[in-house]
Amino acid sequence: MQRDDEPATEVRDRLRSVEDPVLESDVVELGLVDEIDVDDGTAEISVALDAPYAPDERTIADRIREEVETLGIEPSLSVVEPDAKSESPVPGVKNVVPIASGKGGVGKTTVATNLAAALAETGARVGLLDADVYGPNVPSMIGIEARPGMSPDGDIVPPEADGITLMSTAFLLEEETDPAMLRGPMVDKLLGQLIQETDWGELDYLLVDLPPGTGDEQLTLMQHVPVTGAVVVTTPEDVALADVRKGIRMFVDQDVPVLGIVENMTAYLCPDCGGEHELYGSGGGEQIAGEFDVPLLAEIPMDPEIRSSGDADKPVTVLQDTQAATQFRELRDRVTNRVGAINRVVTAGRPLSDVGDAETDAWQ
Repeated sequence: MQRDDEPATEVRDRLRSVEDPVLESDVVELGLVDEIDVDDGTAEISVALDAPYAPDERTIADRIREEVETLGIEPSLSVVEPDAKSESPVPGVKNVVPIASGKGGVGKTTVATNLAAALAETGARVGLLDADVYGPNVPSMIGIEARPGMSPDGDIVPPEADGITLMSTAFLLEEETDPAMLRGPMVDKLLGQLIQETDWGELDYLLVDLPPGTGDEQLTLMQHVPVTGAVVVTTPEDVALADVRKGIRMFVDQDVPVLGIVENMTAYLCPDCGGEHELYGSGGGEQIAGEFDVPLLAEIPMDPEIRSSGDADKPVTVLQDTQAATQFRELRDRVTNRVGAINRVVTAGRPLSDVGDAETDAWQ
């Protein structure tokens, strides 16, 4: 319950000058400032910022601190989480973000593993669920050889490497080459168990590497947990775009926000001539983003560094500071900014259309 004393009111009034960079309203009007308690020269302020390490939310927090300091008061910020998160089947997880595609072979797992590594690099608590039951290859791309354990309560304890907590159906197979021969109802049960019976701990982001298409795994995820928003991966050619439209419409039909589009294999970066060659055409990701009024989050080229890092069992963002790694770090910032904007618009009780395809300076 907010203390309605004069110093707290003064702080709250001062914070009306802090504007959200996407929603174009101040943080007080949006309801992002919850409790303010001023005592002995310090203002304890609870704010609804739920996208850790997002550049936009760091900027908002810095602006709040600056305004409070102009009053001669020391700011101390804490995060208040929505009540709905505590009722989730994965209550310790702040944001569930599936990485999806309409068709196979577009590099969705490459995007998922590198995005996870880029998030972990910031200090964020990151989980990665390999939900591709029939083709689980995230463990080999991340380089995790450990197997899950079991808690005293009977929950699965997933292994961790490079700051990423990982669970995969690959861990349930005796041999890496064993096929997973499961019918639809078994897939639904298995994936539900992996989501709900895994001890994820406290996570800022749980990325879910979905299989291609619009089938059992996608529906099971959306029915079992509240999804913050999806990243959709495509390649530029028309056949991929036709399938990705179906994937986006699936999320729209299930009231799941689409964070944006990643166009993978935009062009081949030739290590010999230094040129770029558009092997699969160009502009497809931008076209899809425009059709659905969502951002084009990244255009990732066919870079030999990305392929070699996958073969080396490490995401390119972990191995070295390269052009490819920089692109995934930029993708990370854009994804977390979108997550934050969607969470804030929900807190404000405004329609998701208010987020649209808005960009901020941090995206440039």
